[in-house]
Amino acid sequence: MKMKSSPFSSASLENRFAAIFSADLEIESPLGLSGMGARINGIDLCQHLTPSQVELLLDALSHYRLLTIAGQDLDRFSLATFERFANHWGAPVAHPSNLLRGGRPAQEDGASDGNIEIRPYGDRKVAAADSTLPGQVSCLPHDSPAVLVATNLLGTGDRDKSRLKNGGTWHTDIEYEPLPLYVSMFLVHHVPIARDASNGHWVNPPVDAGPEPYFSGADSELMSLRKDLPMNGETAYADTAAAFYALSQEEQTKVEAVQVRRRLNADDEGFLAPLVRTDPRSGIKSLHSPIWASRPGVRPPIEVEGMTPDLSRQFLDGLEKHILQPEFRYDHQHAPGDVTIWNNFMSVHNSPPIKTGIDKVEDARLMYRLSCKGEPSLTLPRCDEMSWIATHITGHYSSPSSIVGRSPI
Repeated sequence: MKMKSSPFSSASLENRFAAIFSADLEIESPLGLSGMGARINGIDLCQHLTPSQVELLLDALSHYRLLTIAGQDLDRFSLATFERFANHWGAPVAHPSNLLRGGRPAQEDGASDGNIEIRPYGDRKVAAADSTLPGQVSCLPHDSPAVLVATNLLGTGDRDKSRLKNGGTWHTDIEYEPLPLYVSMFLVHHVPIARDASNGHWVNPPVDAGPEPYFSGADSELMSLRKDLPMNGETAYADTAAAFYALSQEEQTKVEAVQVRRRLNADDEGFLAPLVRTDPRSGIKSLHSPIWASRPGVRPPIEVEGMTPDLSRQFLDGLEKHILQPEFRYDHQHAPGDVTIWNNFMSVHNSPPIKTGIDKVEDARLMYRLSCKGEPSLTLPRCDEMSWIATHITGHYSSPSSIVGRSPI
């Protein structure tokens, strides 16, 4: 079935960009076969955005599902500026990798017991990243727990462990909370430029590159689709909106009725969530993280309400096989200065195979990620109630006034 038309056509969005930002903008779209993605050159995010500019960017994301605002000047565009920009999309969330839960890294396992604390700055990835290739590449200054450093710069102690690391598993960011993330975004600092693999890529396909990231039992076709990852440090995306509309009308009706139970830990009661979500701006429907086990060994598999665990896996593995078909895949090539935003309700993504234990800057991959939940805000600072933050934001983090400004008295 043909994908539902959004109220924002590509042509109308381009006309609005020319009128609201500049007629000199360069817009490339779509980036993927499914219609996913747009790349915009000519927007300086160091400048504070007007409400009409924010609204246009929100509309563009709801139409394209992924949006890259290219060419930010990293000598001027700080991580504080990045976090300020993120506040328009939702409330930034402290990443689990930057938190301690009961004195242990919160991302290390699924344990949910214990008080939440912000992880000391020196224990985060940023410290190892800064020590790997001193004088050649280092992180932009920051101390915000909302900023995740996504990198293969793991410190000099990793130097004797040079290896190729498997890609990750297909997932949606932090979908195991009752209020899931709306958007995530990367700021790209450094990308690998080495091309020393035999096929002219950065890396060769992994062979025996560490433990298998998936549970056993999936059929060979699904495993092949899962492992078909880009070899040049790109982030792989699958368009779950286009995949929904490719289903027959009967299949769409069936999956729209499905509720899934998601849990942080295996012994939690968890919560029921719809498998299909509707974007409030565009009205486009999409499959929201239809992955049986997106984090094997860390988070428990999800279950379809009314199905046994075995039938749940069979049903969800079938949907995962569907969304990973080539016509819905888009491998996004990063470039320094890019800010890339994606809609978590309309996509799943995966990290590529990467080199670790690197000793040359040509192999460095360094990006910063922010994720947001809740309603967008056309103006800043946001007006989230403290009770809402306490309920939905782990660690009760909110961006300080030094980043977003102060509320008018």
